Order: sequence, then structure tokens, then C-alpha cells
Amino acid sequence: MALVSVVIGCRNYGRFLREAIASTNAQTHAEVEVIVVDYGSTDDTREIVAEFPQARCLSVPNRGLGRARNDGLRAGKGEFVVFLDADDMLVPDAIATSLACLEERPECAFVYGHQRFFDGSGEVSWRGGGPEGRLNDADPYAYMLRTNNGLRAPGAALYRRDVLLQVDGFATDLEGCEDFDLNARLARAHPIACNDRIVLMTRVHESNMSRRWGSMLAKAITAQRRQHSYVRAHPEYENDYRNGLRVARSHWGGRLAEEALTNISAGSYDRPARDLLTLLRWAPRTAPRFVARAAMRAARRLLGRHGR
Repeated sequence: MALVSVVIGCRNYGRFLREAIASTNAQTHAEVEVIVVDYGSTDDTREIVAEFPQARCLSVPNRGLGRARNDGLRAGKGEFVVFLDADDMLVPDAIATSLACLEERPECAFVYGHQRFFDGSGEVSWRGGGPEGRLNDADPYAYMLRTNNGLRAPGAALYRRDVLLQVDGFATDLEGCEDFDLNARLARAHPIACNDRIVLMTRVHESNMSRRWGSMLAKAITAQRRQHSYVRAHPEYENDYRNGLRVARSHWGGRLAEEALTNISAGSYDRPARDLLTLLRWAPRTAPRFVARAAMRAARRLLGRHGR
């Protein structure tokens, strides 16, 4: 059996970590090693890892999630690698079914599956992974560019370790978007397989990295722009590239604007002022609409005070 390394980057997510590790123990594929990369935790992460004899903890300084994943990649011995977030869980046959896909298609750099979302009450919402749960099989790179999205979550993918080492793994300065950057680089040079089933349970909670709208806006656009040198040499992707920029600005810029407007409605103005500067830099077309709506909400708030 092929050995699969499950790398779990963890920083102060000890409250979720037991379930993540337990999900790796429940895999129907027996040959699994678990490497928890603790990058600067101040909670009980290391003690929790010690509860699981088959898991080992690699403690490193906090230099970001991308570097932590790379540390785990280099420390692992598996032929294949999964990068599981500490707040998510693999379904029991995730590794076995994804591995079967890669064994059938040795030319592919990685295989991705789908995910379901759950919250603190255990409710499960929609599944993700592209149109009808799939990337565009004809040209996954074009799809990634067009949507500014490589995969919904890195834990839904099983990678060939040697291919990752050839491209130096994850970028270390794109926190929150390093998976898009990696998968796009891989898709330019290798085919990708789809394990057309649910492989990952993704937890939704208030401290999710993807809820940091301003940071995600900046990183998403930066990650997209890094594709431009390749796109210039392959102009057939120019429209996909530009559409991906629009998607990033609209999606993350819109969410940042809504959060700022909510703060304004609550009478808070310091953070919205910083958010406006972020919008002006990364999503300048969203900024005027934000200013207009912010002015209307502030006016309503003042009128409401005078009405009292």
C-alpha cells in the first residue's frame, strides 16, 4: 500500500484538532502518517497531538500557513500528501477513493474531491468544487483563472509529493490563497483528476481565515496577478485572467464593503475608514458604491437621532 502523509497546519485550533486527527485514524486506507505542524500555538495543540500515538507534532515558528505546510511536506515520508486544515475532517473513504483515482491516472498531479459544510450545530449545507461540483475537465487552468479559485479547500485534494517538491510547494506570502496559487501552477503543466464524491467536511465558524475580507481581497488579487506572466505568453487565457480579477474584486470587495457598512450602521467609523483605503487600493470600482451607500446609512443614522 502507498503511504499517504496527512499534514495538518495548526495555530491555536486545538479545540478542533482532535476531530481532525480522529478523521485520519478512521480512514479505510491503512497506510497513513499524520504530521501536525504547530506554528506558534499558545493553546494545548501539542498536548492534544500527544494523545494520538500515530501522529507526530512538528513545532515551528509562526511564519504563516504556507510555510507550515511546506515544513510538513518536507518532513513527511508519504508518496502522496493531503493538507488538512485543523478545523476540518476527512470522510472515512477520502484517501482510499482519491488514491484509486490517481493510480488509474498516473499522469495527473493531484485529484480533488468535493466537500460539505457544517457549523457548530452540525447542520450541513451545500457541496462545493466548481460547476455542479466539478472543475472544467477540458481546461481546469482556464476555470481556475476565470473564477479566481483553485479548490474550495486544500483538504479536498490528494497530491503527488514528488510533483509538489518540484514546484517548491506553497507560496509563503499568500495566506488564504496559497492553495489557488499552487493548484494553478500545477494545472498549467499537468492534468488533474476528479474524485466525484464528498471527501471533506468543512467547518464554518467565526474565525475562519476566509472571513478576513480585507486580507482575502488583497491576497486573491495578488495571487491572480502572479499568473499574468504566464498568461502574457499564452494570450488565449487573457479573458479568463481578467474575469478572475473582476470576480476577486467583486466577491471579496463586496464582502468587505458590507462588513464596513454594518459597522457604520452600528456607529463605528474607524475600521470602515481603513476598509475604504483597502477598497481604493484593491477594488477601486467598488469604492465609490461603498462611499455612496455608507453616506446614506450615516445620514439615516443622523436623521434617526434627530427624530428622537
